[in-house]
Amino acid sequence: MILMDEAFSALDPLIRAEMQDQLLELQASLHKTIVFITHDLDEAVRIGNRIAILKDGRLIQVGTPKEILHSPADDYVDRFVQRRVATL
Repeated sequence: MILMDEAFSALDPLIRAEMQDQLLELQASLHKTIVFITHDLDEAVRIGNRIAILKDGRLIQVGTPKEILHSPADDYVDRFVQRRVATL
C-alpha cells in the first residue's frame, strides 16, 4: 500500500497532470493499493477507482467516481459535486 497526502497540490497544472499520469502507470505496473488524499475532486475523479468523501472526520460516502458524481449520498456531497460542475 502506498499512502500519498496532497502529493501534487503544490505543482503547476501541466506538471500535476504528468505526475497523475505517471502515478496511474505506476499503479498499473505495481498492482498496489494507493490511498491518495486530495481536496481536489477533479483530481480524485481522474485518478481514483473509488472515492471516499469525509466531513469533519466522518465518512460520508464511498463510491466510484460515477456514483459520487451522479448519486451524491447527502446534501454535503451534492454541494461538493456541484462546486466541481460550476467550475467546468
